[in-house]
Amino acid sequence: MDAGRLLAMRQHIEGELPHVRSALIARHGYLVYEAYAGESDPDALQGLHSMTKSVTCALIGIALKEGTLDALDQRVMALFPEYAALDADRRIEEITIEHLLTMTSGLVWHDEYLHGWLSSDDPARFTLKRPMAGEPGATFNYNSSAAHLLSVILTRSTGASALDFADERLFGPLGISERQWLADSRGHHIGAGGLFLRPRDMAKFGYLYLNQGEWAGRQIVPTDFVRESTRAQNPGGAPENESYGYLWWVTTVEGHAAYFAGGYGGQLIYVVPDVDVVVVMTSNADRHHIENRAIVGEYVVAAIEE
Repeated sequence: MDAGRLLAMRQHIEGELPHVRSALIARHGYLVYEAYAGESDPDALQGLHSMTKSVTCALIGIALKEGTLDALDQRVMALFPEYAALDADRRIEEITIEHLLTMTSGLVWHDEYLHGWLSSDDPARFTLKRPMAGEPGATFNYNSSAAHLLSVILTRSTGASALDFADERLFGPLGISERQWLADSRGHHIGAGGLFLRPRDMAKFGYLYLNQGEWAGRQIVPTDFVRESTRAQNPGGAPENESYGYLWWVTTVEGHAAYFAGGYGGQLIYVVPDVDVVVVMTSNADRHHIENRAIVGEYVVAAIEE
């Protein structure tokens, strides 16, 4: 990689993106660039915000591989029988696990619901009480509470919390020992956010996906599930205004196919398979710093020498 271009990237971040807390680049399995700002350092846990969704996605893939979840077309309401009479709209019974993964559940969601959902004494019930806006599978609507249902489903199907399941099946094999994951009022770890990892461990997660779910010769996440997760399942939309896979955003960078986990504030785990690179950025979450994404094309891919 062109060291001069990487130096220019560092100067750009320091001068124009003071909110950035860390920036890391891994190429060919090696950490080739690492910088921290402010009080951040390699050992500091940093919030993934909605990048947590992509971790939840991986856990769903593992549960499917192990057979604790039946299939992507498994009906969600069958896993929540106590809520069966919540709504007269029978379309809710058609929602599947795949609809939750692709943000096409059809459930109405507005950002103003966020506080009510998080403060509810039963967040799953709060979500499933929302009216239906359309047929499941028809329209993308970014819905954090629907993604959180996947964490509850994991616990109901495996008998373990999402964090315990992750420690044994995902974090443990990747050598991730330092982590925190916030839980809701019922004790379910928030499938849509609330996970804290070290940036180097975020890079490990991106590298796992770059390698089609394999780590050190062991298949952690099924290859087919990784491929489906990181290809466009629908046109997507806000907040990143890109296509959407299974809780991953799908895009291109300088003509190269790419995908990324994105979180509020400009948190990023970017994967560009053609050039064998993973980029991690963490930021202050004072607002959504979508401008962070430009770094990947303008500096990282541009620094790669043929």
